[in-house]
Amino acid sequence: MAAPKVFVSSTCFDLGEIREQLKRFIRSFGFEPVLSDNGDVFYHPDLHTHEACVHEISNCQLFILIIGGRFGGEYVSDKNKSITNAEYTSARESKIPVFTYVRNGVLSNHHIYQQNKKKDFAASIEYPAIEKQEHALNIFSFIDEVRKAPTNNAFEGFEGFPDIEEHLKKQWAGMFFDFLKSREVKSQIDATNHLIEGISSSGKKLEELIKSLYLSSNDANAQKEIDSIDIYSEVLKFFEKAISPHWLEKDLYALDSSRFNVEQLASINFEDHTWHSYLVALGIFEYDEMPIPMENEDDYETVECINFAMGIENGRCFGHDLDDKELNHLFNIGIKRSNKMQRLKVLNQINSKYGEVYF
Repeated sequence: MAAPKVFVSSTCFDLGEIREQLKRFIRSFGFEPVLSDNGDVFYHPDLHTHEACVHEISNCQLFILIIGGRFGGEYVSDKNKSITNAEYTSARESKIPVFTYVRNGVLSNHHIYQQNKKKDFAASIEYPAIEKQEHALNIFSFIDEVRKAPTNNAFEGFEGFPDIEEHLKKQWAGMFFDFLKSREVKSQIDATNHLIEGISSSGKKLEELIKSLYLSSNDANAQKEIDSIDIYSEVLKFFEKAISPHWLEKDLYALDSSRFNVEQLASINFEDHTWHSYLVALGIFEYDEMPIPMENEDDYETVECINFAMGIENGRCFGHDLDDKELNHLFNIGIKRSNKMQRLKVLNQINSKYGEVYF
């Protein structure tokens, strides 16, 4: 059974006891501890040991950071960083949850530094919780890096391992609760989607039933009226999809009512048009070209499309490529089967819904 791997990052010599207690604590949860001083890191023969530790973090699911009074070894790839600092950076880049703990004494010294760092005597302050004074600013800078991170920037002070243990229990319990809650929400979403599908199915059944009842009335015009309703519905769908696609906010595709002569547009002959040339003939769209990125992101090819031609100029964006199969289908089963009165009714409805006058 797979178990989460928990990487423990800290200086080793001054925090050896804490690391050993953390190892037992992590195992008590059924998790797998990963500690560099415990033989848990694969030291790839082609990598420096520092890089091997950093690379190992991407294989882990949780990251515990302990900051004490030692800076630790300098990171081989960046002498301004400690190995611990580099491991933390790798965890953030891998988007692994980080749990940070800082010795209370170091936090207290960091507070003194924050209060006095701009004063003349700042360079002469001794920080008793820091083992080597020349590393004090590096350690304080590391703490600042954690607390100023845009996310996952919480940290806790600790005096001994019991403080870390108590806090981790609460945090991991919170993570587990969040996991269960997410499953519950997903279940609710799935149930809602299932209900919507059921409503849609029921709506289609009701539509068929009404048609059947209407036809059974032996009304000579029943089938003709049903066909007329179906055609009107397809014409409406055609314009709705063209003018208000699901991926675009409606206010970007508002019609300019001052240019939208419904009577004239309803009279346009569609016989010699494709679906896109028909929309261009209506004046709602215009032909344009859309840039498409190639495999090399610096190169582009252009694809012919129709672009929305009415409304606010700076609100324009690409409309539809000329290979839109759904619009072509709706054009054939709707527009091409419609009469002027049906198109007039739909265009009035569309203009009422999306029309605006721009000055």
